[in-house]
Amino acid sequence: MIKKIFYNEELNTTGEYLEVWKYETIRVKDISDLIVHNHYWKDSQGELWLDFDDPNENFRRSFNAYRKRKGFMQPNEIKKLREDLHLSQRVFSERLGISYAKVSQIENNKRVQTLSQEISFRKAQQDYERQGFLTSYNSSESDSAKLTSILTETKYIDTAKYFYTTSNESKATMFKAQVFVGGVA
Repeated sequence: MIKKIFYNEELNTTGEYLEVWKYETIRVKDISDLIVHNHYWKDSQGELWLDFDDPNENFRRSFNAYRKRKGFMQPNEIKKLREDLHLSQRVFSERLGISYAKVSQIENNKRVQTLSQEISFRKAQQDYERQGFLTSYNSSESDSAKLTSILTETKYIDTAKYFYTTSNESKATMFKAQVFVGGVA
């Protein structure tokens, strides 16, 4: 058993705390039965406190357990992939279509990636393993702007009848608007 003296800011006291490791069932996103081995410090009254030097330790443990259960890449794997690609976080995030802040938080284990973000990371990993660089998935700005314009300006009365075409010099993209379910993201 490890005992340490800590200053507890919340109580404004200094005291001796006993280290405690405890298995707990934790919920992260859609998984409610993750078993995580969490770390606490117990005071003289028996109350458990998060680690005073690293209060986010248990959250990171929970996030890692979630990723492991889902088969998602771990933060260190994502960071290594980005570094292997010789990309900054900013460029990596732009190329994947994920915000810089989210990539930074995921790499630093302060956020769990969504399924769509995980798919982007896996595609980047696959590109790197196959060819050693990240494939450029350029989408035409004009097509994107045209689609946004159509979605925001079209009256959705009976859209199942309407087909819209956008073109990009060599290729045409056709899509059908069927149901309007919300705003443009």
